[in-house]
Amino acid sequence: MRITFAPYTNLGAISSIERNQKVASFEIENQEVDFKQAEIELSRKKHAEFVQSSSAIFQGATPTQLVNTQANSMTISNGVYYHIGIINGKPLNGTPLTGGGFNSNFSPKLYVSPDTPAGTPLTPEQMESLRIHKSHSQQERQEANLLVGVFMSLVRLAEGRGSAENVNTPVFAQYFPKFAEGVGLDLSKPFSINGKSFVYSNGELRALAIEE
Repeated sequence: MRITFAPYTNLGAISSIERNQKVASFEIENQEVDFKQAEIELSRKKHAEFVQSSSAIFQGATPTQLVNTQANSMTISNGVYYHIGIINGKPLNGTPLTGGGFNSNFSPKLYVSPDTPAGTPLTPEQMESLRIHKSHSQQERQEANLLVGVFMSLVRLAEGRGSAENVNTPVFAQYFPKFAEGVGLDLSKPFSINGKSFVYSNGELRALAIEE
């Protein structure tokens, strides 16, 4: 018994498979290109925010007030240079950066290119960052970092990356009232962060439901 295969029977199916494979390959390549492009754009955005923030620190720029005292509300955006408190009579200012981190006028970040060879002399900007860093005592920098930690907890709340329950730590309870006083936030009544309402009582931050 001989079995004969028709040589053209599956050409349409084969063509369809090849076409689908090419489409799938094209879509994957497009996704890879889009992902790489998004990475490049994000990297550019981060660097632009860093440069702008460092420039504000070096030039002693006037920061944006964080709190609208009339509405008792905060609007937090990455890349904006804010006033977030007072340390020993010195203003604590800085910028929340896209992707995390905070560039503070008590401890300015140093930018070092990945391509910089070891032993390369510091740039004038890096030298200025070190000078500003050393102009504050270690205790002042530590206290500034604690207030920055409170602020970054609020940033995560504003971005929907955290909850009030996660924020309520002993350190937050200790430093949030000082932070609020420094920025003009009235904790005796409800306040909002990027449109989300909260109250603070008995050392605990609590989100308010809309009906409250």
